[in-house]
Amino acid sequence: MTAAVIIIIALIFSAAMLTGVMLIAWRSFGRPRHALVWAIAFAVATVEWIANLGLRIQAPDNAPLYAAIAGLGCLSNALIAAGFAQRSRPDAALTPYLLAAAVAALLIAGAATVVPHLGVRDATGLLFGGTMMAISTAHVGRRFRTASLPERSVTLMLMLFALIDLAMAAAAFRQGVTGTGDPLQLYRTILILLYPPAFIGVGLFSVFLVASDLAETMRMLATSDMLTGIYNRRGFEDSAERAIRNAQRQRQPLAVVVADIDRFKAINDRYGHGVGDRALRHFAGRIERLVRRGDLIGRIGGEEFALLLVNTRAQDAIEVVERIRRDIAAMPVNGPDRIVMTASFGVTGLRPGDISLASLLARADRALYQSKIGGRDRVTSAEELEDA
Repeated sequence: MTAAVIIIIALIFSAAMLTGVMLIAWRSFGRPRHALVWAIAFAVATVEWIANLGLRIQAPDNAPLYAAIAGLGCLSNALIAAGFAQRSRPDAALTPYLLAAAVAALLIAGAATVVPHLGVRDATGLLFGGTMMAISTAHVGRRFRTASLPERSVTLMLMLFALIDLAMAAAAFRQGVTGTGDPLQLYRTILILLYPPAFIGVGLFSVFLVASDLAETMRMLATSDMLTGIYNRRGFEDSAERAIRNAQRQRQPLAVVVADIDRFKAINDRYGHGVGDRALRHFAGRIERLVRRGDLIGRIGGEEFALLLVNTRAQDAIEVVERIRRDIAAMPVNGPDRIVMTASFGVTGLRPGDISLASLLARADRALYQSKIGGRDRVTSAEELEDA
């Protein structure tokens, strides 16, 4: 049994294993579309390597069969790239990748049967595979600096796989028309030593990526308010605690705001809970439009919300919250009833002795209470209350 046959058998089992694992991941991790595409890609690769084994053993000189097998390889690589595109952008279409695979397969068929040229034949499929891996790298690694560890690992594996494919393509092209000499030996050496671990690595890290995506989705569900899309109490508290520690460490100002929709129960009682839910989404959306990207917003109770304004002094936070208060009062809730809401706010700033969110929320709550008993639809600062 030759080394090439052993390598092909190992690739058959690896591709079949990756197909099964990816199907399990697809079934178990929320049925993401890209995971199913990857499972199909590895299934196609399994068929490709089984056919390649038959070619090696039974018909090594069968050019049409070789072209068909190479076409399967192009299809597998195209589906892998399409899966990464769909993970990056769920509405990404498969058609461009399938068309590209079809064009590459036709070129290979031409170099195998119409105008025989072993160098072009072998190099075309490898060049196509390297291009698909490079496209995959671009999709998953476009935010490399902020990427998760699984994303970075997959990016590096895809880059390695792309480089191996391109190196093999260069060596294959140098074989010339007949495929002999030192370039052929270099091509076979790269194939035997580097291709199998790169192929298996991309597959395994893709599985890890699907699992990581599920974990991130579960984390977001656990920390997000399903109605408004902003943080829930747990998510806000976790993020706010980190922001407070960071502000204390860097000696930066920070402000915490507690907001409460005025007479929200009356809205629910008069118009129904569906309109009440719409009012809550409207309130959260207006606040999101008026704060900066790095600020935190959370729904911490039924109609109670909290904000954390980073790098903001208490007196500056009052100006920000006044703008929010005026905006809420001026913008009716979308719908046939055009409900106009108001809200009350309590504001406090970070102090040297504050070591947790609880103390800031307590002060902001006291200030909010003063806004309520003072007539509602107003902003009260905890610092101003204590100075009075």
